[in-house]
Amino acid sequence: MNETPPPQDEISLRDLYLVLKRNARIILAITLGAALVTYAVSMILPKTYRSQASLSLSVTGQPQLSSQILANLPSLSGLTSSFQDLLETRELVQTLGVANPASRYQTKFDEKTGVWKFWAKGSSPEEAKRRVERLLATGRAYLESRLTQTVNANLMALLAQARIDAEGAQTALQEIKKALANTPPTISTDAATASALESQGVSPLVARSPSPAYASLKLQEANLRSQLAQAQARLETYSRLAQNPQEIRVLIGQSLQIQPLANPSEPLRPIFPRPFLYAGIAAVLGLILSVFWVFLAEALSPRQPEPEPAGLRPAPPAQETVR
Repeated sequence: MNETPPPQDEISLRDLYLVLKRNARIILAITLGAALVTYAVSMILPKTYRSQASLSLSVTGQPQLSSQILANLPSLSGLTSSFQDLLETRELVQTLGVANPASRYQTKFDEKTGVWKFWAKGSSPEEAKRRVERLLATGRAYLESRLTQTVNANLMALLAQARIDAEGAQTALQEIKKALANTPPTISTDAATASALESQGVSPLVARSPSPAYASLKLQEANLRSQLAQAQARLETYSRLAQNPQEIRVLIGQSLQIQPLANPSEPLRPIFPRPFLYAGIAAVLGLILSVFWVFLAEALSPRQPEPEPAGLRPAPPAQETVR
């Protein structure tokens, strides 16, 4: 019975092992060469350091007068996000001293924790620290300037409203004075008239006075004088604040709490390059490419004819004996 020989195209694990064993030196040389070259190049590349700082931001409640001045303030997340957007423009080029601020500076605000983080890159630890200090000061100044602009706008609106209230009260007070001049302070009234006035919602003190009309006008005059005094007090307070930027900064500082969490410091290690990391990655890639190249070369190389086993060789033809 004839046995069918196994197909010649099948590859066993032993064949793969033999290919790797024959080319082990080549694979090892490529892997180590890639790692060493990458490590050497990484060592001569310019180093980049990054320093970090962070602030804690929070807003506290204020009394009624201050709450009116500090009304409609922009949110902290909106302010910090707009500052990060400024790093993508040329507005802070001169302030931060680089042509492309976004390539060297970065900020991020965590709305849940209220932490505002700052990062800055430099060619040395000292430069990275100086840059993050500059970014920190610029960010705080931007935050305070935007809040100051909003407070000044609120002050202008409150000043205008206080002037309108004062002028309105003054005009109404003059009309009341004219009416008082034409109203007698005493007239003859009876109990029925007083009861009728009380039934219409008039105050008993006015209804039972010698002259209800005169008493009502005097009461209105007192209310208008009180409104005028309040409006003038607000006008004086707002005018004083508008003329004193230091008090505005103090007011903003009482509302916006800024506390440093991590001060700028010099980093210990560069973030670029990372010689050992890059060498390890190069070694892995070199190993993969060398193994692939070895198998590809083995597949493309011409095959040697394999010797036939002795048991399968055909027997030589028998020689005839010549008689």
